[in-house]
Amino acid sequence: MKGAIIGFGTIAMGHMVGYSRVDELTITAVLDVSKERRDHVENTYGLPAYSDFESLVANEDLDFIDICTPPGSHAGYSELGLANGLHVLCEKPVFLPDEDGGYRKQMELIRATDRVYYPCHVYKFAPVLASLKQHIQNPGFGKVLGANFRTLRSGHAKGVPEWRTHWRREFETSRGGILRDHGPHSIYLAMNLTGCTPRSVSCLTGRMREGDPYRDTEDSALLRMRCDDGVEIAMTLSWAAGHRSTGYSVIGSAGSVVVDGDELTATAGGDVLRTTVESGFDDPTHKEWFPSMLRDFLAMTAERGHQTELIREALTTSFVIDAAYASAADEGRWTDCEVPEELLSVPPAVAA
Repeated sequence: MKGAIIGFGTIAMGHMVGYSRVDELTITAVLDVSKERRDHVENTYGLPAYSDFESLVANEDLDFIDICTPPGSHAGYSELGLANGLHVLCEKPVFLPDEDGGYRKQMELIRATDRVYYPCHVYKFAPVLASLKQHIQNPGFGKVLGANFRTLRSGHAKGVPEWRTHWRREFETSRGGILRDHGPHSIYLAMNLTGCTPRSVSCLTGRMREGDPYRDTEDSALLRMRCDDGVEIAMTLSWAAGHRSTGYSVIGSAGSVVVDGDELTATAGGDVLRTTVESGFDDPTHKEWFPSMLRDFLAMTAERGHQTELIREALTTSFVIDAAYASAADEGRWTDCEVPEELLSVPPAVAA
């Protein structure tokens, strides 16, 4: 299948590495609003680069688009892709509230097409996290009782120098701070790893770095999710740390597993296993994770009914983030985050 990348920044270059290792998928064109980025694509990759979607689809024979732009334009490009009969991959956050505060329009577009709409939840394909999930699913681990996730960075990730390098701190473009940027990874991972569904959240946000010039968005968030069966999952997210680290710990009724970067420690039945699973958490492009994700997308184009679970995961993730912002605005009160069932109905065009 032939595709185009929409928005050729840092994360798109990670996607390109993934495509280079999946023979069935080929990027044949790029769209970017920056002339400098278009020149970079043409000079470095030898691909045609367009400034607008209409020119792209008029001149290229495409099967899919891969949206790697900042969040503020995800819905618009998704609509254009689906309306033109293309499969759509989209970076997180996949869903953002419509103007009326809901998600109905986006879900109606997905229901109305027979194309695959694929949220790029790439952290699930990090080797060490895949190993973590295997330990949780081991019968010797027992029932999940709770979890704690940590994402610390010494600053926000910067975009390419040619276009709004600090867009992650501009609300109009990012639609939020670290909670909207790193939050989705933690939330969809929590659901995927533990099998638990968030029901309510409590959150505090703030700007913790001294002298932080970015007033529109938060650089730190403390989030707690209450899930089924009384399971609580806590998350610490900060761009104001003095170092970079990523960690996950999950406690079971008969075991535990802790990931600190590429290091994994698991206990079960009194035994302790320590191992290193090279995963490249310090690489902001996550390029080593994308081949597995793209193969998952490819498999989904053959078995389209399987996208329902992934869309549910992405929609729930956005509802959690919306509820977390509402909670933070009200001093951390517990706030419902359940998704209305009518939004989660199986898209009829892709039902198994």
